[in-house]
Amino acid sequence: MTKLFSYISLFFLAGLLTGCSQVLQTVDLYINSEDSSLQEEFNVVEKTLTIKEAKAQKTAPFPRVVIKSGRGEIAKPIPEQLALKSEFPQNKLPTKYRIGIGDTITFVRLIENNRSTQTKTNNWPKQKVAPKYKLGIGDTLALTLIRKSDDLNTNIPSDSENTQNVIINSQQSDSTIETRGRIGSDGSVLLLEVGRLEANGKSLNELRSEVRNILIRNGISPQFQLEIVEFKSQKSYLTVNSISQVIFLNDQKTTMRDVLTSADLGHKPGIITQIKLQRGDEEFYISLRNLYRLNINNINIEPNDHVFVEDSSADIKVTSSTVDHEGNIVFESVGKVKAKGRTLYELKNNIENLIQPVPDSQNAFQIQITNFASQKALLTPYGKPGVLIPITDTLEKLSEALTQNGLSIDANNITQISLQRDGRTYAFSLDDLLAPGGPDIYLQPDDHISSQVLPYKENKVFILGGVSPQIFKINPANRETLADVLFTNGGPLSASNAKRSEVYLLRGKEPVVAYHLDAQSPTRLIVADAMELRPNDILYVAEQPIMSFNRALATIIPLRMLLRDIQNDNIP
Repeated sequence: MTKLFSYISLFFLAGLLTGCSQVLQTVDLYINSEDSSLQEEFNVVEKTLTIKEAKAQKTAPFPRVVIKSGRGEIAKPIPEQLALKSEFPQNKLPTKYRIGIGDTITFVRLIENNRSTQTKTNNWPKQKVAPKYKLGIGDTLALTLIRKSDDLNTNIPSDSENTQNVIINSQQSDSTIETRGRIGSDGSVLLLEVGRLEANGKSLNELRSEVRNILIRNGISPQFQLEIVEFKSQKSYLTVNSISQVIFLNDQKTTMRDVLTSADLGHKPGIITQIKLQRGDEEFYISLRNLYRLNINNINIEPNDHVFVEDSSADIKVTSSTVDHEGNIVFESVGKVKAKGRTLYELKNNIENLIQPVPDSQNAFQIQITNFASQKALLTPYGKPGVLIPITDTLEKLSEALTQNGLSIDANNITQISLQRDGRTYAFSLDDLLAPGGPDIYLQPDDHISSQVLPYKENKVFILGGVSPQIFKINPANRETLADVLFTNGGPLSASNAKRSEVYLLRGKEPVVAYHLDAQSPTRLIVADAMELRPNDILYVAEQPIMSFNRALATIIPLRMLLRDIQNDNIP
């Protein structure tokens, strides 16, 4: 009877469970069985992990993956070897700089007096006896006449022009008459009480004698004074470098020193001043220092002498011109010159043929580009605004341009450089570019350089088996070992259900090698510490057999207790 009741209870319980399964319905996945392909199986080879094997595995590659950003298919993880692959453009020096629109050219010209006094053999003229001053056209004479009282009946001309130049002073019985006259273009002068006189080329004494004779002949007392009040007929010329002036001579001696001193000329330290005297058809030379040194050199200036003063000082003229939209520049004494497309050397030769030479000068000049604006390269650093780098006549390396704009080698990332040149794109790593013996790449016009930082994807080791599945992160710089993952806090061996004698490290494929470690003995930790981990290793720790039995009991015991309770209720 008891057995029958047990059978009925089991049947009832099975029905109850079936009903519950209908209430708590599960989600089923229906798979088309027509696909005959099977899940891929790997061939697993077991090896005992020894010290020798662990040391040999230290040379195994540490494959890493970097993340490449971008849009679409460009954004993806790629192997480290591919990111470090470098393709450089052909290593060659760029051509000489060609001037372009917008460049500024500076023209520097040296203007100097480059005379050679050794070729001047003319002797300095000797001092002559100064002749009497000869009256000439433009000189003004003044006649002062004292008249007695018995001469006052003489008629005084009423001509308005003459009367303006007549001054009569009466004192007691005598009077003073003063009159002035300018020697005209015909060489004559008109004086009151004397009349018209031929004065050109005569000395003042000769003219005084004529006036005395005329006064006596006219019955006038010859008490008079005749003087030159304005000297305009005799002159010489002074030219100091490029500035000239007229020097009017008078009846006094005018020496060479007088002329030079009046022009504020003196010794200048470090400068040789040369004096040239042009007298008639002859030229004479002397240095300013020698002129002041000996008194015999201080000659008198004669009419129509021309004195030239030149020193050895130099003047530098600097002018700049920007290449216009037609490609031309303009300079003084050169004119308009085509500059676009030419090298600096070609432009210099052209200017040398066009420049107007300056006498007594070396005509030395220099041209240089003081503002480079026509040619540029574009640099776009990662995460920063683009920078325009001007191309100059000084070669600049790409490595220098990158480091000057803040790019440097980062051990935790790969910096990849992209260079677009002449329709091609070259990709290389910054490490290879900056490495000792790396290529010398020089910037060229219209280069487009961009950089991208490729971060490393985290490296992992997967843990499963008789423990809770988990992921252990490893770093190539730290070189974690099997001991690090086994004995970490919460690691596989810290679980109570882990079977220490069944520890497997799975690596590789076709075949998969399962390195077996028996971790029951503490001495085996030496082997575990010698075995380095690699990305995507799988650590499998078997489960204790008792744990499988416990899970079975955990399923059976509740049912057994239910049956017991039912049976006890039916016992009378």
